[in-house]
Amino acid sequence: MSHAPRGIARFDSAAAMVQALAACLHGKPFSNPGQSAFVERAAPIVNALPGAMLGIAYPGGGAAEAIGPRSATRLDIERIASWLCGLYPARPYSTAFIGASNGALVHLAAALDAPWLPQTVLCPVRAPNSDPDDVERALTEGRGALDALVAADARIAVHQAHDPNHERHALKSMRYFRLKHRRLPLAWREFLLANLKPGATLYVDVCTLQWPVTHLGPRAMFQFGALGGATRSEYFRGGPRVRRLFEQHGVSLHHWEPPRPNGHAPEAEWGFDMALLDELRTLSAEAGWRLVELRFEEPEALSFLTYDVYRDWYRAAGIASKRLIIDSFVLTDPHTTLRLHALPFWLLLGTEPSAQVLKQLLERDRPYDAIDLMLFAHGADGIGVPPAAHWQALIESASASAHLSSAEADRFPRDFATFARFHRALEKRGPMFERPTPLSVDAFDRALRHHARTHGVDVSTHTQAEETT
Repeated sequence: MSHAPRGIARFDSAAAMVQALAACLHGKPFSNPGQSAFVERAAPIVNALPGAMLGIAYPGGGAAEAIGPRSATRLDIERIASWLCGLYPARPYSTAFIGASNGALVHLAAALDAPWLPQTVLCPVRAPNSDPDDVERALTEGRGALDALVAADARIAVHQAHDPNHERHALKSMRYFRLKHRRLPLAWREFLLANLKPGATLYVDVCTLQWPVTHLGPRAMFQFGALGGATRSEYFRGGPRVRRLFEQHGVSLHHWEPPRPNGHAPEAEWGFDMALLDELRTLSAEAGWRLVELRFEEPEALSFLTYDVYRDWYRAAGIASKRLIIDSFVLTDPHTTLRLHALPFWLLLGTEPSAQVLKQLLERDRPYDAIDLMLFAHGADGIGVPPAAHWQALIESASASAHLSSAEADRFPRDFATFARFHRALEKRGPMFERPTPLSVDAFDRALRHHARTHGVDVSTHTQAEETT
């Protein structure tokens, strides 16, 4: 993989998922989310650190990709966009995906041998010695970088995302700014026009999830909290679990004091900004592509759809798979999943809501010959993070061969080596097979008609004729 430009975090969902899919399209496994040899070498060392020092190592690793506040004014969106699409092989494609970040979508794109371009990327900005629980300070001191990022490119919206639950350690040294494309970067337009065949299909995944925000300008907003283990009420009003979190970290607070929301916006990491749709429709009509929108509210709704698409695809190819690989956040390897002829199922995070989603699947289709759960360890005992034993019991209920293939139970969720370990664990799980012949667009469309509505995914198609009438 080529070196990422400054201003994008490779460890974040969008960049990591693009790298995983690009590796798959190149016929290679995905080694680690940061694509860093240093991470591979340092992970066992960091894991051996005492708990307090381990809490320092987590933000320190992520801060290496953060930019300084002054650099925000020089953010080069085109360079970032060019790097992302440049990861994919330059060749004719029958289809492509663009839109919200989603791990299940990565597997759909891998099945169709198609690229995906993410609307949202993370730009971390250095903020040393910050207090993750001082929300007012985060907003006030982050305003300069927020305004600079907004001014850097008129085609993006900027969401400052502050989540002191799941990103507790990281927020001690940086601030998270998620950038959403409201207009297509030139690099993406050129990539699509150069590589999509005439009559190709462009799938747009539209996650309609909204979150309360404080609007600070037409393209600037502050989002407190995020989708995960804590509820919106706990973020904004507190509660027993919030008080226990403070007690655990020696914080003399009873609840957070975020700014009062004055509206809603697409969820910073997972939601889709609808401003991009009109341009995609126009471009598709001009290029003679068919545009298909996949609309859903909950990100994991696409996980059930993807699972059923793979099951039908495998059966049509004569593959009776009873092997399940469960991804978590950025721990995903679509190439090895295909080589194992495994059914993929993506979880947002290693949290209680995701555990309930997984339970629904396991109760529906058990038993499995083998289950591998790549449990993401984000480094903190946050609200709504079940212990590893809970996850182990859950997968063991559906298979006699059930493995936590990335996390060490006694270290979770403070298991830094997870990032360097998960792909090796999968590769040892064999046997490996030839990858199936790519799923055709026609077969995928049939699967959408059969399964999409069942899982809360609405499908709408736009053709060139419809756009020009």
